[in-house]
Amino acid sequence: MNKWKISLGMIAAAFTLSTGTAAAAENPIMLNFSDTGLRSSQVIAEGTTLVPLKPLAESMGYTLNWDQNAKLAKLIRPEREVTFTAGTASVTVNNQPSKLTKPPRMIKGSVYVPLVSAVQALGGKTWFDKKNGSLNIVDDPRFKTATLQNRTYWVSQKNGDLYVRISPSAKPELAGALPLTGSPYNHDFTITAAGQATDLLQITDQHYSMFNDFSNGYQALVHKGSILKQMDYHYVTPAYGPQTQPASTQLFMTDGQNLQYINKEGTLGESFDLEQLTGLTKPFVIEYAAPDVALVRSKSTTQLFAIEIATENHVNLSQKLIRAADRQEWDRADGSDPYYLTRMLTLTARKANTLTFTYTPLPEGKPQTVTYIIGTK
Repeated sequence: MNKWKISLGMIAAAFTLSTGTAAAAENPIMLNFSDTGLRSSQVIAEGTTLVPLKPLAESMGYTLNWDQNAKLAKLIRPEREVTFTAGTASVTVNNQPSKLTKPPRMIKGSVYVPLVSAVQALGGKTWFDKKNGSLNIVDDPRFKTATLQNRTYWVSQKNGDLYVRISPSAKPELAGALPLTGSPYNHDFTITAAGQATDLLQITDQHYSMFNDFSNGYQALVHKGSILKQMDYHYVTPAYGPQTQPASTQLFMTDGQNLQYINKEGTLGESFDLEQLTGLTKPFVIEYAAPDVALVRSKSTTQLFAIEIATENHVNLSQKLIRAADRQEWDRADGSDPYYLTRMLTLTARKANTLTFTYTPLPEGKPQTVTYIIGTK
């Protein structure tokens, strides 16, 4: 596309706005076509757009360490380390000297940097979209980052490369790659402590398109920088607004065909082949997981199964709890039809060993409340 080929000189000119120009200060600042939130905090000084360094760097996947005495900011992400010093235009990029167009300055207690040259130092490119009036940053790796208990992780939304830094003094190291599919959507990145320096990483992309909800998830169980296991799932569901259900209390991984529990000490626990257990073909979604029971839904039929972990006893709840008079219709239910999805058997509450569900008889009927006690034969 021609707009990606704008020269740096033209970019700089696009950002060189007259001091005090109100319209310039209102230009949205985008990163890979997503709003950075920097619009309200940008400042025009001496014809240059300045932005706070911390949110800019974090949006590009950097961790930041601030030395108050030296007024120096040290930023790190995989394969790139950048230092900025308030009051001087000199910066270092991977220990090599470089320069900004203007020195960083302190404004209301925050370090502000010239947007165009700072983005260049951080490894990105900038261009001005005259049509939309937006200032745009393009950052090719599209890193997402998260930190837990001094362990920092980065995942590239471009190619799935996963980097780990096991302590604040260490450098990011490549741990492996997740099979992220090419997507213009930004992923959510969460880390959950699984025990004994082991973390469960979950990278998710959930978006709506053409009356469907798309859900893509990539999971990695990582111990001291090494990947123990990876799984990913991909679901397409008609957009129907599912009911709110009780939150899971058990860590697990799934690929839509298998369910793997994670023990408290961070090791891999029970693994269940859902196709073998249920007699149905994939995909399956895990709707609820607790140490004693998991609820597994067939995406093709809407049937709901309970797997009791201690005994591996599995129960087709759709057959057990839906009244015999209603089951004829449910046995023919299409798991891709929103009409059925809004009426299917759904967990609404748990108290001790009692699970409470609701469903609505087909084709028309009043909602029914039914219960299942864990351990029932």
